[in-house]
Amino acid sequence: MGAVTACHCSQCRKTSGHYAASFDAEEAAVNWQARNVAEHVGPGGGTRGFCPTCASSLYFRAADGSFSIEAGAIDNPTGGQLVRHIFVADKSDYDQITDGLPQSDQA
Repeated sequence: MGAVTACHCSQCRKTSGHYAASFDAEEAAVNWQARNVAEHVGPGGGTRGFCPTCASSLYFRAADGSFSIEAGAIDNPTGGQLVRHIFVADKSDYDQITDGLPQSDQA
């Protein structure tokens, strides 16, 4: 699937329990096996899609319309590779980024 972004923002940390890893995608190109998805719109206008049965995080649609799929929601090997960290100013104090990848305080 390609490049994986690690988001360290407070909302991703609260949703995932740590940082969230995701693939950027075109929403219209996603082929869902089932479309039984619940959504929650956060304070910044972004929408999180999740499974209403098990609450697994599935995707995030930003207020600007950009779309990303949660890497952990994919059962098969993804072929993805972590390429950057975003919102690192919001990361937890125990979260030490030591992989040498690019870091940004924004998306």
